[in-house]
Amino acid sequence: MNILHIIGNGFDKAMGMKTSYPEFYEYIKSLPEKGSPLLELMKKEIGANKKYWSDMEAALGKFTSHTRNEQEFIDFYFELSDKLREYLSSEISKFSPVDATKNKIRNDIVFPSRYLGQTDRTTFAKFSNTLPKTITAHVMSLNYTNTLEKTLMYDNNGTLSLGNTNSLQPIVHVHGLLDDSIIIGVDNESQIANEAFQKNDDVKDILVKIQSNQAMKFNRHTECERLITSADLIVLFGVSMGETDTRWWKLIGEQMLKKKTLRLIHFLYSPNAITPTRRQLTGAVERRQRSDLKKKLNISEKEWSEELDNRIFISVNSKMFKPEE
Repeated sequence: MNILHIIGNGFDKAMGMKTSYPEFYEYIKSLPEKGSPLLELMKKEIGANKKYWSDMEAALGKFTSHTRNEQEFIDFYFELSDKLREYLSSEISKFSPVDATKNKIRNDIVFPSRYLGQTDRTTFAKFSNTLPKTITAHVMSLNYTNTLEKTLMYDNNGTLSLGNTNSLQPIVHVHGLLDDSIIIGVDNESQIANEAFQKNDDVKDILVKIQSNQAMKFNRHTECERLITSADLIVLFGVSMGETDTRWWKLIGEQMLKKKTLRLIHFLYSPNAITPTRRQLTGAVERRQRSDLKKKLNISEKEWSEELDNRIFISVNSKMFKPEE
Protein backbone atom coordinates (compact mmCIF):
# COMPACT_ATOMS: atom_id res chain seq x y z
CA MET A 1 0.00 0.00 0.00
CA ASN A 2 1.24 3.48 -0.86
CA ILE A 3 0.50 5.90 1.97
CA LEU A 4 1.03 9.63 1.47
CA HIS A 5 1.12 11.82 4.57
CA ILE A 6 0.64 15.52 3.93
CA ILE A 7 1.74 17.37 7.06
CA GLY A 8 1.50 21.02 7.97
CA ASN A 9 2.38 23.23 10.90
CA GLY A 10 0.03 21.22 13.10
CA PHE A 11 2.68 18.50 13.16
CA ASP A 12 5.27 20.83 14.69
CA LYS A 13 2.66 22.15 17.12
CA ALA A 14 1.82 18.58 18.14
CA MET A 15 5.52 18.12 18.88
CA GLY A 16 5.31 21.08 21.28
CA MET A 17 7.07 23.63 19.09
CA LYS A 18 6.17 27.31 18.90
CA THR A 19 5.97 27.52 15.13
CA SER A 20 2.60 29.12 14.42
CA TYR A 21 2.27 32.43 12.61
CA PRO A 22 0.98 34.32 15.71
CA GLU A 23 4.07 33.14 17.62
CA PHE A 24 6.35 34.30 14.81
CA TYR A 25 4.49 37.61 14.67
CA GLU A 26 5.15 38.20 18.38
CA TYR A 27 8.83 37.50 17.68
CA ILE A 28 9.23 40.08 14.90
CA LYS A 29 7.14 42.54 16.89
CA SER A 30 9.52 42.19 19.86
CA LEU A 31 12.72 42.76 17.87
CA PRO A 32 14.55 45.85 19.18
CA GLU A 33 15.66 47.11 15.79
CA LYS A 34 13.27 48.50 13.21
CA GLY A 35 12.91 46.81 9.87
CA SER A 36 12.30 48.26 6.44
CA PRO A 37 9.26 50.51 5.93
CA LEU A 38 7.37 47.60 4.34
CA LEU A 39 8.19 45.24 7.21
CA GLU A 40 7.00 47.81 9.75
CA LEU A 41 3.83 48.32 7.70
CA MET A 42 3.33 44.57 7.50
CA LYS A 43 3.38 44.35 11.30
CA LYS A 44 0.40 46.70 11.34
CA GLU A 45 -1.45 45.31 8.34
CA ILE A 46 -0.92 41.56 8.91
CA GLY A 47 -1.27 41.27 12.66
CA ALA A 48 -1.45 38.38 15.09
CA ASN A 49 -5.12 37.79 14.27
CA LYS A 50 -4.10 35.51 11.39
CA LYS A 51 -4.43 32.03 12.87
CA TYR A 52 -2.72 29.94 10.20
CA TRP A 53 0.30 30.38 7.96
CA SER A 54 -2.03 30.11 4.97
CA ASP A 55 -3.98 33.10 6.33
CA MET A 56 -0.74 35.07 6.54
CA GLU A 57 0.27 34.07 3.00
CA ALA A 58 -3.12 35.09 1.61
CA ALA A 59 -2.74 38.43 3.41
CA LEU A 60 0.77 38.77 1.94
CA GLY A 61 -0.72 38.50 -1.54
CA LYS A 62 -3.08 41.34 -0.72
CA PHE A 63 -0.25 43.30 0.94
CA THR A 64 1.46 43.67 -2.47
CA SER A 65 -0.95 46.52 -3.15
CA HIS A 66 1.05 48.70 -0.72
CA THR A 67 3.94 49.20 -3.13
CA ARG A 68 4.52 49.72 -6.82
CA ASN A 69 8.26 49.29 -6.48
CA GLU A 70 9.34 45.81 -7.52
CA GLN A 71 12.76 45.95 -5.84
CA GLU A 72 11.29 47.34 -2.61
CA PHE A 73 8.93 44.36 -2.41
CA ILE A 74 11.62 41.81 -3.26
CA ASP A 75 13.93 43.26 -0.58
CA PHE A 76 11.07 43.14 1.94
CA TYR A 77 10.25 39.55 0.97
CA PHE A 78 13.77 38.32 1.70
CA GLU A 79 13.93 40.39 4.88
CA LEU A 80 10.77 38.60 6.06
CA SER A 81 12.16 35.25 4.91
CA ASP A 82 15.41 35.79 6.85
CA LYS A 83 13.51 36.69 10.03
CA LEU A 84 11.36 33.59 9.69
CA ARG A 85 14.34 31.31 9.13
CA GLU A 86 16.09 32.80 12.18
CA TYR A 87 13.03 32.27 14.36
CA LEU A 88 12.23 28.72 13.24
CA SER A 89 15.91 27.69 13.39
CA SER A 90 15.94 28.77 17.02
CA GLU A 91 12.79 26.75 17.72
CA ILE A 92 14.00 23.58 15.99
CA SER A 93 17.29 23.76 17.94
CA LYS A 94 15.27 23.32 21.16
CA PHE A 95 13.51 20.20 19.89
CA SER A 96 14.76 16.91 21.31
CA PRO A 97 12.27 14.01 21.16
CA VAL A 98 12.53 11.11 23.58
CA ASP A 99 12.99 7.53 22.34
CA ALA A 100 9.38 6.61 23.09
CA THR A 101 8.18 9.40 20.82
CA LYS A 102 10.52 8.28 18.03
CA ASN A 103 9.10 4.77 18.17
CA LYS A 104 5.51 5.98 18.30
CA ILE A 105 5.89 8.25 15.27
CA ARG A 106 7.39 5.38 13.27
CA ASN A 107 4.32 3.28 14.03
CA ASP A 108 1.93 6.17 13.33
CA ILE A 109 3.39 6.64 9.85
CA VAL A 110 2.69 3.00 8.99
CA PHE A 111 -0.62 2.51 10.84
CA PRO A 112 -2.60 5.80 10.89
CA SER A 113 -5.90 3.89 10.75
CA ARG A 114 -5.46 2.73 14.35
CA TYR A 115 -6.68 6.18 15.43
CA LEU A 116 -10.02 5.86 13.66
CA GLY A 117 -13.23 5.10 15.54
CA GLN A 118 -14.20 1.46 15.94
CA THR A 119 -16.68 1.33 13.05
CA ASP A 120 -14.32 3.24 10.76
CA ARG A 121 -11.45 0.86 11.60
CA THR A 122 -13.62 -2.07 10.52
CA THR A 123 -14.52 -0.37 7.25
CA PHE A 124 -10.93 0.63 6.60
CA ALA A 125 -9.68 -2.90 7.31
CA LYS A 126 -11.87 -4.27 4.50
CA PHE A 127 -10.21 -1.81 2.14
CA SER A 128 -6.65 -2.45 3.30
CA ASN A 129 -7.12 -6.21 3.03
CA THR A 130 -7.47 -5.82 -0.74
CA LEU A 131 -4.01 -4.21 -1.05
CA PRO A 132 -0.46 -5.55 -0.67
CA LYS A 133 0.58 -5.86 2.98
CA THR A 134 3.89 -4.10 2.41
CA ILE A 135 3.55 -0.41 3.18
CA THR A 136 5.55 2.23 1.36
CA ALA A 137 5.10 5.56 3.12
CA HIS A 138 5.74 8.98 1.67
CA VAL A 139 5.61 12.42 3.29
CA MET A 140 4.84 15.69 1.58
CA SER A 141 5.69 18.40 4.11
CA LEU A 142 4.35 21.94 3.90
CA ASN A 143 6.77 22.88 6.70
CA TYR A 144 10.22 24.46 6.49
CA THR A 145 11.43 22.56 9.55
CA ASN A 146 13.03 19.11 9.65
CA THR A 147 11.08 18.11 12.78
CA LEU A 148 10.04 14.73 11.38
CA GLU A 149 13.57 13.92 10.26
CA LYS A 150 14.90 14.73 13.74
CA THR A 151 12.20 12.59 15.31
CA LEU A 152 13.02 9.61 13.11
CA MET A 153 16.81 10.18 13.20
CA TYR A 154 16.56 10.19 9.43
CA ASP A 155 19.01 11.97 7.12
CA ASN A 156 16.42 11.99 4.29
CA ASN A 157 18.96 10.83 1.69
CA GLY A 158 17.50 7.38 1.19
CA THR A 159 14.86 4.89 2.28
CA LEU A 160 14.18 4.42 5.98
CA SER A 161 13.14 0.97 7.20
CA LEU A 162 10.05 1.03 9.40
CA GLY A 163 10.20 -2.61 10.40
CA ASN A 164 9.66 -5.79 8.40
CA THR A 165 9.24 -4.77 4.76
CA ASN A 166 7.67 -1.35 5.44
CA SER A 167 9.59 1.78 4.50
CA LEU A 168 9.58 5.56 4.37
CA GLN A 169 10.80 7.23 1.20
CA PRO A 170 12.64 10.59 1.17
CA ILE A 171 10.48 13.42 2.51
CA VAL A 172 9.55 16.17 0.06
CA HIS A 173 9.55 19.67 1.55
CA VAL A 174 7.59 21.40 -1.18
CA HIS A 175 8.14 24.86 0.34
CA GLY A 176 11.83 24.39 1.08
CA LEU A 177 13.92 23.90 4.23
CA LEU A 178 15.49 26.30 6.71
CA ASP A 179 19.06 25.69 5.58
CA ASP A 180 18.08 26.69 2.04
CA SER A 181 15.61 29.03 0.36
CA ILE A 182 12.07 28.90 1.73
CA ILE A 183 8.90 29.80 -0.13
CA ILE A 184 6.38 32.09 1.55
CA GLY A 185 3.73 32.77 -1.03
CA VAL A 186 0.49 32.21 -2.86
CA ASP A 187 -0.89 29.46 -5.06
CA ASN A 188 -1.29 31.49 -8.24
CA GLU A 189 -1.05 35.01 -9.62
CA SER A 190 -4.76 35.72 -9.09
CA GLN A 191 -3.99 35.84 -5.35
CA ILE A 192 -1.61 38.80 -5.89
CA ALA A 193 -3.52 42.07 -5.38
CA ASN A 194 -0.98 44.23 -7.21
CA GLU A 195 -1.98 43.87 -10.87
CA ALA A 196 1.45 44.93 -12.12
CA PHE A 197 3.06 42.21 -10.01
CA GLN A 198 0.64 39.64 -11.46
CA LYS A 199 2.47 40.11 -14.77
CA ASN A 200 5.96 40.50 -13.30
CA ASP A 201 7.93 37.24 -13.49
CA ASP A 202 10.65 38.53 -11.15
CA VAL A 203 8.06 38.99 -8.40
CA LYS A 204 6.22 35.77 -9.25
CA ASP A 205 9.52 33.87 -9.04
CA ILE A 206 9.50 34.52 -5.30
CA LEU A 207 5.80 34.79 -4.53
CA VAL A 208 3.96 32.14 -6.63
CA LYS A 209 4.89 28.78 -5.15
CA ILE A 210 5.06 26.60 -8.25
CA GLN A 211 6.94 29.29 -10.20
CA SER A 212 9.33 29.76 -7.28
CA ASN A 213 10.27 26.07 -7.36
CA GLN A 214 10.68 26.22 -11.11
CA ALA A 215 12.89 29.34 -10.84
CA MET A 216 15.15 27.44 -8.42
CA LYS A 217 15.22 24.45 -10.81
CA PHE A 218 13.51 22.13 -8.32
CA ASN A 219 11.01 19.45 -9.36
CA ARG A 220 9.24 19.38 -5.98
CA HIS A 221 5.83 20.19 -7.44
CA THR A 222 6.12 17.47 -10.06
CA GLU A 223 7.17 14.96 -7.40
CA CYS A 224 4.26 15.91 -5.12
CA GLU A 225 1.83 15.55 -8.01
CA ARG A 226 3.21 12.06 -8.63
CA LEU A 227 2.85 11.14 -4.95
CA ILE A 228 -0.78 12.25 -4.85
CA THR A 229 -1.76 10.48 -8.06
CA SER A 230 -0.06 7.21 -7.06
CA ALA A 231 -1.34 7.05 -3.45
CA ASP A 232 -3.73 4.40 -2.16
CA LEU A 233 -4.27 6.36 1.04
CA ILE A 234 -3.79 10.07 1.65
CA VAL A 235 -3.44 11.25 5.26
CA LEU A 236 -3.92 14.92 6.08
CA PHE A 237 -2.42 16.01 9.39
CA GLY A 238 -1.97 19.52 10.76
CA VAL A 239 -2.97 21.25 7.54
CA SER A 240 -5.39 24.19 7.41
CA MET A 241 -6.16 23.50 3.73
CA GLY A 242 -5.78 27.20 3.00
CA GLU A 243 -6.23 28.83 -0.39
CA THR A 244 -2.49 29.42 -0.86
CA ASP A 245 -2.08 25.67 -1.44
CA THR A 246 -5.24 25.30 -3.49
CA ARG A 247 -3.61 23.23 -6.25
CA TRP A 248 -2.96 20.34 -3.85
CA TRP A 249 -6.49 20.22 -2.45
CA LYS A 250 -7.98 20.36 -5.97
CA LEU A 251 -5.68 17.59 -7.18
CA ILE A 252 -6.69 15.39 -4.23
CA GLY A 253 -10.34 16.08 -5.07
CA GLU A 254 -9.76 15.10 -8.69
CA GLN A 255 -8.11 11.86 -7.62
CA MET A 256 -10.92 11.03 -5.16
CA LEU A 257 -13.38 11.29 -8.05
CA LYS A 258 -11.16 9.43 -10.50
CA LYS A 259 -9.85 6.56 -8.34
CA LYS A 260 -12.55 4.56 -6.60
CA THR A 261 -9.84 2.75 -4.61
CA LEU A 262 -8.39 5.91 -3.05
CA ARG A 263 -9.03 6.56 0.64
CA LEU A 264 -8.53 9.75 2.64
CA ILE A 265 -8.01 10.17 6.38
CA HIS A 266 -8.24 13.70 7.73
CA PHE A 267 -6.99 14.21 11.27
CA LEU A 268 -8.79 17.19 12.73
CA TYR A 269 -7.68 19.01 15.86
CA SER A 270 -10.49 20.88 17.58
CA PRO A 271 -9.80 20.66 21.33
CA ASN A 272 -12.80 22.72 22.42
CA ALA A 273 -15.35 20.97 20.21
CA ILE A 274 -15.51 17.59 21.96
CA THR A 275 -14.74 16.39 25.47
CA PRO A 276 -14.58 12.76 26.68
CA THR A 277 -17.98 13.18 28.33
CA ARG A 278 -19.57 14.64 25.16
CA ARG A 279 -18.47 12.25 22.45
CA GLN A 280 -21.95 12.38 20.90
CA LEU A 281 -20.89 15.71 19.38
CA THR A 282 -18.39 13.88 17.15
CA GLY A 283 -20.99 13.30 14.46
CA ALA A 284 -21.86 16.99 14.20
CA VAL A 285 -18.19 17.98 14.01
CA GLU A 286 -17.54 15.42 11.28
CA ARG A 287 -20.55 16.56 9.24
CA ARG A 288 -19.31 20.15 9.30
CA GLN A 289 -15.83 19.01 8.31
CA ARG A 290 -17.14 16.93 5.41
CA SER A 291 -19.07 19.94 4.17
CA ASP A 292 -15.89 22.02 4.37
CA LEU A 293 -13.92 19.28 2.58
CA LYS A 294 -16.29 19.40 -0.37
CA LYS A 295 -15.36 23.04 -0.90
CA LYS A 296 -11.64 22.62 -0.26
CA LEU A 297 -11.39 19.60 -2.58
CA ASN A 298 -13.44 21.47 -5.21
CA ILE A 299 -16.06 18.72 -5.41
CA SER A 300 -19.59 19.82 -6.25
CA GLU A 301 -22.74 18.58 -4.52
CA LYS A 302 -23.63 16.74 -7.72
CA GLU A 303 -20.29 14.90 -7.73
CA TRP A 304 -20.33 14.13 -4.00
CA SER A 305 -21.83 10.66 -3.64
CA GLU A 306 -22.41 8.25 -0.78
CA GLU A 307 -19.72 6.01 -2.26
CA LEU A 308 -17.23 8.91 -2.10
CA ASP A 309 -18.35 9.83 1.39
CA ASN A 310 -17.60 6.28 2.56
CA ARG A 311 -14.00 6.58 1.37
CA ILE A 312 -13.29 9.59 3.58
CA PHE A 313 -12.49 9.08 7.26
CA ILE A 314 -12.26 11.87 9.82
CA SER A 315 -10.59 11.52 13.19
CA VAL A 316 -11.09 14.28 15.74
CA ASN A 317 -8.56 15.04 18.50
CA SER A 318 -6.76 11.71 18.20
CA LYS A 319 -3.31 10.87 19.53
CA MET A 320 -1.92 10.55 16.01
CA PHE A 321 1.61 12.05 15.94
CA LYS A 322 1.32 13.03 19.61
CA PRO A 323 4.65 12.68 21.46
CA GLU A 324 5.07 10.30 24.36
CA GLU A 325 5.93 11.86 27.68
